Amino acid sequence: MQLFILIALMCLINTLLPDFIRNYVSAPKLKWLEGSELNTLLQFQLKISRFWSTTNDAKMQTELDEAREELDNVHSAEHAGEYARKIKIMRAERKVADAETKIKMAKKMEALKQSTIDTVAYYASKVLFSLIVVIVCARNRNSPVMIFNDSFNLAPLSGLLSFPTGIYNAISVPVWAFSCNFTFSLLYGLLKK
Repeated sequence: MQLFILIALMCLINTLLPDFIRNYVSAPKLKWLEGSELNTLLQFQLKISRFWSTTNDAKMQTELDEAREELDNVHSAEHAGEYARKIKIMRAERKVADAETKIKMAKKMEALKQSTIDTVAYYASKVLFSLIVVIVCARNRNSPVMIFNDSFNLAPLSGLLSFPTGIYNAISVPVWAFSCNFTFSLLYGLLKK
């Protein structure tokens, strides 16, 4: 009976935990970038990857603010000639565009890093729990999970269901692990949709 519960629990964890690690999303944060082409940035912070966030948002934002302030100063300042004014405005606009591009690139790199961390965590947990189930199956391959009495007949599949054990009307550990994995994956896929 312990193998029955242990394998069912491990298969359930193997089905739910990796997807939970990959897709668990905390509350979304809205960030407004004033005066730029990017009006709203909806950023989701994933549970695992948010522990490794290392962006310098404040520093980049101050650079952008300084570039915008310089652009405003150039617009409002008096210049010796129209040509000099246009050159200074173009340089200030270029600084603003460079600062905005730098912020956008940093956001994209952070999102890529977070998705990489989440994907690695997903597959690592999947491999770890699959390996545990395989080890439990290998160590207990000759032990039946359930033995039915003679009144319950598993006639056409009896040999397949009790394969490594050789016990009549029994369900073996590998068959039980396979059926639990398949059933939980199928049910989770149906519930997810």
